[in-house]
Amino acid sequence: MKKVHLKSAIPIYIAAAVWLLMGLIMPTMLMKLPGLIVALAASVAGYFAGSKIFPGRDITVEEKIETGDAKLDRDIAEGRARLEKLREANAAIPDPGITANLNRMVKAGDQIFQALGKEPQKVSMVRRFMSYYLPTAEKLMEQYRELSAAQVKGENITSAMARIESSMGMIADAFDKCADNLYKDNEMDIDAEIQVMKTMLTGDSLIENANTSIRKSANQAAVPPQAAQPQDEGEREIKLTLGGH
Repeated sequence: MKKVHLKSAIPIYIAAAVWLLMGLIMPTMLMKLPGLIVALAASVAGYFAGSKIFPGRDITVEEKIETGDAKLDRDIAEGRARLEKLREANAAIPDPGITANLNRMVKAGDQIFQALGKEPQKVSMVRRFMSYYLPTAEKLMEQYRELSAAQVKGENITSAMARIESSMGMIADAFDKCADNLYKDNEMDIDAEIQVMKTMLTGDSLIENANTSIRKSANQAAVPPQAAQPQDEGEREIKLTLGGH
């Protein structure tokens, strides 16, 4: 997703209106160079004034994902269209519980498709998400909207709506898990990089060996406190004398 700024067309209309008014009020003025300059300056001023008053608006649009695999690109485009259906359902359903879960599902889905855009080889890890979980979630939301629109809600409709409502948390959890699974390899790579960094830093004497520090701590803990303090000569002689007997 990226933000795009849309300029307002109103400043252009204002600039055009300046020319129109001057043409209606003082048509002969526009036939001379000074008059044209005045009209031009007035229209430019009107345009910039309009731009300040009507600055336009920012909208969020989806960036096209291209992996180089035509089939995968189509699958991703279809999946993102399904996510858009979930957004529409979210806007139409006032239930806060469903809204919270739909927000989670859309966020996880966006994350999955963005990740596939960068690493398309991971598609096998989310194939079931794309072919079953996401389409089923979309279908359930369509059914829920149809049921909630019914004028008379009997036992069957109420029960069906309740089952869908209770399943939304489970589906959102599944979406989150699918998104998280894509980063398993990243976690292993990060651990490996950190371990290599520690080894190099230890070899360059920039940090203390972690294993050595652990052994030192363990050895210090094993030494009794009294053994660590030197004893006076009298105590040492007494112990030696007793040992001799």
